[in-house]
Amino acid sequence: MSPSSNSCDKIVDAAEKIVIEVGAAHMTLDAVAEKASVSKGGLLYHFPSKEALLKAMLERRMQRFKEAQEKKSGELQNGSTREIKAYILSTLGRDRRTDRIGASLLAAIAHNPKLLDPARKDYRKRLNKLIPAGPAFERAAVIVLAVDGLRLLELLALSPFNENQRKKVVENLLKLADEEIWRLPR
Repeated sequence: MSPSSNSCDKIVDAAEKIVIEVGAAHMTLDAVAEKASVSKGGLLYHFPSKEALLKAMLERRMQRFKEAQEKKSGELQNGSTREIKAYILSTLGRDRRTDRIGASLLAAIAHNPKLLDPARKDYRKRLNKLIPAGPAFERAAVIVLAVDGLRLLELLALSPFNENQRKKVVENLLKLADEEIWRLPR
């Protein structure tokens, strides 16, 4: 890892800690520089604006999600349902720290929707792999929409489900993924 990427990681780590503490709207570059133990000039060298730093944080979230999904996919048995099951399990895997960062980033994105441009592109690409054409389209779309809806409700702290109910929802989504329609020829 180069010193430059080390510095960037250190700065993004500090920004995430501040976002957890006070939210993205109240994060300042001065506070991030102090928390990262770098000069403000050093921070500005890597991230010339708060928007650039928020974008880096969002890109890190996307990369970590992609890695989690790939890891989960590697843990599951080969088969036509492996990728959709990996999506369910990696998207709905619990990480309270990530939830707080994600919720705060959502609030920042509300003020600057352009920050979502890379995420839109990444999401479309991911969905094209998950949602096949043909007879399985509807089932895959329903599963993805349910997973993403539950995840969003949790990020916004609006989910009405207790842990047991949530577990049952996830189990049923996995059962839906296993049903025969996936095995029809395309």
